[in-house]
Amino acid sequence: MSTLIWNLLITGSNELINREQNTYHHKDLRSALIEAAIGLLPASGASGLSLREVAKAAGVSHTAPYRHFKDKSALLAAIAQTGFERLSDAITTVVAAHDNDPQQQLVEAGSAYVTLGLQNPDMMHLMFGGVLDPDTLSEEFCNTSMKSFAGLVHIIEAGQKAGIFKADPPESIAITAWSMVHGLMMLIAAGHLRDMATLPEQAEQLSRIIGHNLLTGILK
Repeated sequence: MSTLIWNLLITGSNELINREQNTYHHKDLRSALIEAAIGLLPASGASGLSLREVAKAAGVSHTAPYRHFKDKSALLAAIAQTGFERLSDAITTVVAAHDNDPQQQLVEAGSAYVTLGLQNPDMMHLMFGGVLDPDTLSEEFCNTSMKSFAGLVHIIEAGQKAGIFKADPPESIAITAWSMVHGLMMLIAAGHLRDMATLPEQAEQLSRIIGHNLLTGILK
């Protein structure tokens, strides 16, 4: 290969890298790739998703994703971690919106969970569907995934301190609540409750009913 051609290739490659760096800051590129992947999931599914396809959707070179993700499994883990972050943020928002009202916090946390799951079923599947190899997940991922559960436990503990909820282990009560709303979300997503929860607002209403039914089982 002649020196001229080699220099042209190097120049073109550097220009492409500089263009991508100008388009996305270092952290923004990673976020943009994750968002592009989330957008592609409904059509491709986790098995059909490719880093090249994600790069194209994000408007960057096909090598750009490898700056942040060593392979597709790493990208899928990042999508799941983003889901846990959103879930944790939703619970934090609910707690702040219903300060000093653990009962309503618990009901609204369940509603937020169902809404998030129905809006992002493929992301929820990555979070809870056993797709990811637990032995490959980072400490940061594990901490993030536990943060949302810790938020739910905090609601239970607040209710116990207020003398509202039973004095059972808060983690076991939290798992009970989590299991109920997750099961409800799965039933709705699978189309088993079409007559009761076809529209988003119907799903929200049903989740609150389930939440209140749960409360009758843990109230004194």
